[in-house]
Amino acid sequence: MLRAYAAQFSAMEGANEIATLAIRTCGGQAMLKSLPLERIYRDSRCGSLMLPWTAELCLDRIGREALYEPGESDE
Repeated sequence: MLRAYAAQFSAMEGANEIATLAIRTCGGQAMLKSLPLERIYRDSRCGSLMLPWTAELCLDRIGREALYEPGESDE
C-alpha cells in the first residue's frame, strides 16, 4: 500500500510540475482557455485535490505507515 501512495503522490505532483514548467516556457498566452495547456494545468492541479487520495492524504498515510506498525497507535 505504501508504494501505491507514493506512486499516486509522485504522479499528481509530477504532472503539475511539468505543466507549470510548460506554462513558464510558453508564456502567459498558454493560459488562454482556447489552448490545451490551460486545461492540462487545471486538471493536474485539481487532480491532487480530489478525494480519496489527495496529495496531503498520501503524504500523511506514507508517514503513518513508515512510523507505526499495523494496529499501533500513540496511546
